[in-house]
Amino acid sequence: MTMTNQQVITKEAAMSSIRKDLNITLPQDQAYQFLIDTIAKAGTLQKLQPIFRNSGSGNIDTLSVKTRKIRQHSKTNTPTGVGGIDPGHIPYNVKKVFWDEWLQNDDVWYNQQARGENVEDTVIAMLQQQFGVDLQDLIFNGDTETDSGATDYAFLSILDGFVKKAKASPNKTDLATAQPTLLDFVNHIQVLPEKYKNAHDDITWFITRGTHDRIVSLATQRQTGFGDAVLQEGKLTRLAGYDVEVVANLQSGFAALTPLKNLKPVFTRELRYIRTGDGATAAAKDATYHIIFAYLDAVVREIEAVAWMAGTKL
Repeated sequence: MTMTNQQVITKEAAMSSIRKDLNITLPQDQAYQFLIDTIAKAGTLQKLQPIFRNSGSGNIDTLSVKTRKIRQHSKTNTPTGVGGIDPGHIPYNVKKVFWDEWLQNDDVWYNQQARGENVEDTVIAMLQQQFGVDLQDLIFNGDTETDSGATDYAFLSILDGFVKKAKASPNKTDLATAQPTLLDFVNHIQVLPEKYKNAHDDITWFITRGTHDRIVSLATQRQTGFGDAVLQEGKLTRLAGYDVEVVANLQSGFAALTPLKNLKPVFTRELRYIRTGDGATAAAKDATYHIIFAYLDAVVREIEAVAWMAGTKL
C-alpha cells in the first residue's frame, strides 16, 4: 500500500518511541502483573492458578487427602491433635528462560492502526500473546531428556513439564495403537484412586484438540445419548462425568485425568525486558529486537493423583 508523505511522517513519529534502547528489571509488583496478563493469553495456564514466589527454589504444599480424624470426646482426652492438617511438601526449582523476537516495524504499525492503541501498548500485547503460548507449551511438554537431534530440543529440554512428570504415576491406561472410544474414557475414570475423587471437586480431563474432535465425532454419531459425553455448541464440556480442558499444543499420545489444582506452574516475581532498535542489523531488518527473561517451573503436587492415558491415536 502506498503511503502519503504525511502518513510516513506520522508513522515515523509514532515508531520513534520503541526504537529507543530499553533495559529494565521490573519491580516485583509490575513483573507479577505482566506475568498475570501474559498467562491470561495462554488459555489453560490461567485456569491452573499459578503460584508466584520471591525465591527461585523452595517447597509448595502437596495435595493432602486424610480422612477419619474425628474421635469420641471424653474428659481425659489429651490435646495433642491428630495431625489432620499436616500438608506434605514438594520442591520447586525454577529455570531461567528467555524469549526473543524481531518485531517488524510495519507489523507493529499496522497492528497499532487496527487496534487504535498507542505503539507501546501494541508491542506489549504482541509480545505477551506469543510469550504466553510458548510458556504453556514448555510447562506442559518440556522434557530434559529430549533427543538432541529433535527439532525442538533447545526449547523442550529446558525443564520437565507436566506430561513427563505425570507419566511417573502408576495409574495408567494404555490404548497402544487402538482408536480411543467413549468406553475407554468411561473405564479410565476407575483408574484414578477413589480418595482423590472424594476429596477434590475440580477433577478435569486434559486432552489434545485431536482427542477432543475424535470424541465429538463419536458422540454425534450415536442415535441416543448415554450421558458419557456432554456437548454444548459443538464443544465437549463433560466427559464421563468430569470437566474437559483442551490444552493448546499438548503433545499427542497423552491424556490425563487429575484435579485442576494438582498441576501448578510456579513463577518468581522477576522479569527483565530489553529492547533495541539501534544498530546496523535493526536498520537492515527495519525492526526492533525484544528479549524477555523470566523464571519458572512446572510442579505436579501429587503424582498418584494423576490417571493418564497413552496411545498413538490420542
